Amino acid sequence: MISQTNDTKKELILQTASELLAKNGFAKTTLEDIANALGMKKSSLYYYYSNKDALFEDVMELEEKRFCLVLKNALGKSGTAMDKIINYEKAKFEYIKEKLKLHEITTNIILELKGKMFEHIKSVQKEETEMLKRILDDSVKKNEIKSCDTKMVAELILTLSEALRHREFYFASFTVSKSVDFTKAINEMMFAIKLIFDGLSINQ
Repeated sequence: MISQTNDTKKELILQTASELLAKNGFAKTTLEDIANALGMKKSSLYYYYSNKDALFEDVMELEEKRFCLVLKNALGKSGTAMDKIINYEKAKFEYIKEKLKLHEITTNIILELKGKMFEHIKSVQKEETEMLKRILDDSVKKNEIKSCDTKMVAELILTLSEALRHREFYFASFTVSKSVDFTKAINEMMFAIKLIFDGLSINQ
């Protein structure tokens, strides 16, 4: 058997922890559960993490990096500012949808983890605002859209996107399956982005 490096082992620990946290929630997931899922002794897991909070922080940090990379790649595609932001929103909804589907995350666990993820959510929102602002600033310089408060526009886009997802999480909490369908939210978000850019059009 090929021996694993510490980095590879740590990555496996984070992946396994992520899956268990998504399935059972923070309160019901123990270090022993994670160690058992990995087929290792709890004492061996302590070599990497002395407590669950430290492990959760690393899980969230890794997830934050992966999420932001997906968004950067979407914004990096060619097209107008509106095209880029539509690509970005589609990628964001798709990423979240796939995560929910992959781990079969219930709405109750989403709400529990969100409380633990508050600082990471703020960090991601800050980075998203900066990414969107750069796209909008570039569009203003190219005379594609009117001069405006690009930071406020970026924050508005983020607020609309978050509100639409929250609505779907809320509605799903009343269904038997608890499954979240973003179809309506995605269509409404695309419509909202087009309305925003219609208002910013230099030809208005």
